[in-house]
Amino acid sequence: MFTQLTEQFTTAMNSLNNADQFSTAMKPFNSLVEINTKTAEQLIKQQAELITTIMNDSVAQTKALSEQKDLTAAIEAQKVFTEELQAKVSASAKKAYDVVTKTSEEVTTLVKDSIAEATTAAK
Repeated sequence: MFTQLTEQFTTAMNSLNNADQFSTAMKPFNSLVEINTKTAEQLIKQQAELITTIMNDSVAQTKALSEQKDLTAAIEAQKVFTEELQAKVSASAKKAYDVVTKTSEEVTTLVKDSIAEATTAAK
């Protein structure tokens, strides 16, 4: 599929006579850059939020453990903390997967539309 897109892009670039045609030919690539940028920003934001949450929770947990007098209660508190942490990391991974899946769908649609437009223009 990408080979076909590359060939059609090369053909289109060779037939360009003015700036409007060049802008039209570059539109799918510009859209791809925008999609990738948006995805990277979303993933960075999600990871930053996760790290901040983990750090804050860890500080609170350390403080709570330092105040514990009973070993059994401390172990139970650590167990609960670990389970909550695991749930947060899993939820974050699912969000990241959802973002990447959505991006993949957007890119697939962009490529299909671009091939269709290039095929129509070539005819």
